[in-house]
Amino acid sequence: MRYLAVYRETTFERVTRLLGLYLLAPLLMTLTLPVTLHIAQKPDFGFSVRRMEVAEVVVAGPAEQAGLRKDDLILTVDGRATINMPTYYAALAGHHDLTPLPVKIMRGRAERMVIITPTTPRQAEMIRSYGVWVSGLAFLMIGFWVLLRRRDPVARNFFSLCFIFAFFLLDIPDHTSVAYMTAKEMIRYLFQLLLPAYFLRFFLQFPSPRSKLAREKKQLRLLLVPGWVLFGLFVWLFFLNPAPGGFPEYALGIISLLYLLGFFLTGLVIFARRVMRRDRPIQRTKLKVILLGLVCGLTPFFAALLLKNLSPGSSLPHFQFLAFSLLLVPVSFGLAILRYGALDTAFVVRTSLIYGLITLLVLLIYFVIVLGLGEFLAQVFQVETYRVLLVVMAGSSLAILPLRRWIQGMIDDAFYPARRANRRAMTRLADQLTGLIDPEEVIRTLVASLDDLFRPDGITLFLSTADGHGPFRPRMAGTVHDDFLLDQESGLAILLNRIRRPVFAEELEDHLFAGDTDAESLKVLTRINAALLVPMIAGNRLLGFLTFGPKSSGALYSQEDLANLRGLAVQAASLIESRQLYLESLRQKRMETELEVARDIQARLLPTGPLDTDLFSICGRNEPCRMVGGDYFDYFQFEDGTLGFAIADVSGKGIPAALMMTSLVVAFRREAKIGTGPRAVMDRLNPVVASLVSTGNFICLFFGIWNPATGIIHYCNAGMDPPVLFRPRVFFRQRLKKGGPVLGVETERLYREGTLALEPGDRLLLFTDGLTEEQNPLGDFFDLGRLLDLVAANIEFSPLRLIEKIFSAVNAFGGEEKSDDKTAIILEIKNLK
Repeated sequence: MRYLAVYRETTFERVTRLLGLYLLAPLLMTLTLPVTLHIAQKPDFGFSVRRMEVAEVVVAGPAEQAGLRKDDLILTVDGRATINMPTYYAALAGHHDLTPLPVKIMRGRAERMVIITPTTPRQAEMIRSYGVWVSGLAFLMIGFWVLLRRRDPVARNFFSLCFIFAFFLLDIPDHTSVAYMTAKEMIRYLFQLLLPAYFLRFFLQFPSPRSKLAREKKQLRLLLVPGWVLFGLFVWLFFLNPAPGGFPEYALGIISLLYLLGFFLTGLVIFARRVMRRDRPIQRTKLKVILLGLVCGLTPFFAALLLKNLSPGSSLPHFQFLAFSLLLVPVSFGLAILRYGALDTAFVVRTSLIYGLITLLVLLIYFVIVLGLGEFLAQVFQVETYRVLLVVMAGSSLAILPLRRWIQGMIDDAFYPARRANRRAMTRLADQLTGLIDPEEVIRTLVASLDDLFRPDGITLFLSTADGHGPFRPRMAGTVHDDFLLDQESGLAILLNRIRRPVFAEELEDHLFAGDTDAESLKVLTRINAALLVPMIAGNRLLGFLTFGPKSSGALYSQEDLANLRGLAVQAASLIESRQLYLESLRQKRMETELEVARDIQARLLPTGPLDTDLFSICGRNEPCRMVGGDYFDYFQFEDGTLGFAIADVSGKGIPAALMMTSLVVAFRREAKIGTGPRAVMDRLNPVVASLVSTGNFICLFFGIWNPATGIIHYCNAGMDPPVLFRPRVFFRQRLKKGGPVLGVETERLYREGTLALEPGDRLLLFTDGLTEEQNPLGDFFDLGRLLDLVAANIEFSPLRLIEKIFSAVNAFGGEEKSDDKTAIILEIKNLK
């Protein structure tokens, strides 16, 4: 479930967010690749240095064998003077082989030269290094993903934290240039000083993406000032005295330590206080997930480090693998930030079981294939083991998605049978509502069934009028209450229309109290005592919303509850709107015919205008030959940014075809959701259509999904005239045929799915046969050739103008007599992400 942020970012915030996403993160990823490639080749010298003194010497390692001791002062490395750590790292930067390294030291007052012959890195150290690198990569990727999905201060502060941790864990390559190493050391120290400020800023704002007042934003920015001041003092001292040591540096170190401890402790205190708050249950569930990730992620890692420092000669069994535990830290934070609502125990346990089993299976494949088959191939066919590892990694990445679905189904069947039962109950309710005509009966059935399923302390349904202009009226226990109405322009209505997903009252209070909220919204929230609000979106507007009181059992609404309610609300809103529109039209137009009413309802089920973005522009048009018709088209954006579009043609004309089309709209909108491909939608719609149509009738449907990030369109054509792709630059045309037969005839038939890469400048034409079968008074058809030539001649027009050109030409060709319903869609690809 994607988190839809309600925070409105400023231009400066938007620019910095884009810089972080598309400059800083890719740059760090690029710079860290050489370090990763050298992990297996990096020579092991067997000692470490701090402040130009030997801090640790590995027992029986190369340094100890060469005579190096702890506390020796490093004077030169490979003939280069080392007065500070940047010069020391610069002197070591070029050594990636096992050649001896001359090191000049001072022990007491005597200078000595030792020759250290490095060895290849130990396996345990390599595994630990790779574990740290993978953890750093996880920090960077999860921070990137969160900032991509959310645009509020919580996401920006989290990305800053993840970027700093990734910088420390991934590391960037050293260089022989002293200036380069000095700059790297300065950046490292700057990040070290800014880390506590971002840590505190994060916990001051998490988990609510509140729109802060200008004064509060300024106070948050001031938290960064101490870090920058300390960094400025450090730079001044460094250039004043490059050699380490002296009272000013010691004093600055003490001040920096106090600053670090103060900010970290303050953040932890805020964290602990919020965990203990019982009046914020949703916030508590998120913070508990973070606490679990911190404990399980940091404890093994720091335990291994502590053991290594206290007893260098000993180690835990396979302690080198404990570095991978750091992965739990960014994962827990990312889960708490991106998931809205309560992170219930069942959801966390279920998710952990799924991905834990996936990890175990991948590791099992690794050990069986790489260690078993890899060694066999290396001995028999002289195939290098790492090549086998690359093949296994590539195969694992392809198998992750189907593997996750299989494991998810297996776990649900074994441990969570109620999950499937709840979904079946919601599906039965949706089917039951579809068969009802009276909107009041739909509402009563909906509220009563939800009350039986969730057992809340109370349910209230707020509905606006059919035209969408009236206030929201509450319905409690089937009775309309007009004593507290909610206006369309109220803060609560605007917020629900913007969020468009189930939201807890606790979260709404954060958003509403952050600004100047009207008293009307606060009065409604206070009076109904709601724990959960579920918006009901019909088309592109807020039709109403459901409010649920706390569960009578005392439990919170789970992630599964939210997913089920969100899907049901979409279907129920379309049903209620269509039923309301029908009755409202009858009341307003008593003297008009049934055909006029039906046409008004049908027109509202189609898009009302073009959908135009920086990436694409799409426009459609429908002209029934009678008052109502059986053609249908639709286009919409999913929450992940992909574009869905469809066109359909119901056999027959007039009222029967229009009724079938309406049923198709309800069924299609129920099935066309994020994560479901066009082929799966057709496979599910086919038996549904078969139950709706009479013998000899059918429905043709084309459904496609275009991903602007990749440029790939996935489509399935169920008997429609194949859409045509125009690529004007190269005079290229292609027809999209892959799919299967018409819907409602062969119920056991499975459909195929086609894919096609679209490029900027491409145009895609979708049409029904009403355009090509238009006849003139002489009996000649407009035919496909005329249509394609007409589009090609006007291909540079915008989709809206091109649609108008097509319909004008076809209507002029046919004259006043209309022989069939006409529908067309034009999609223009402008850019890719």
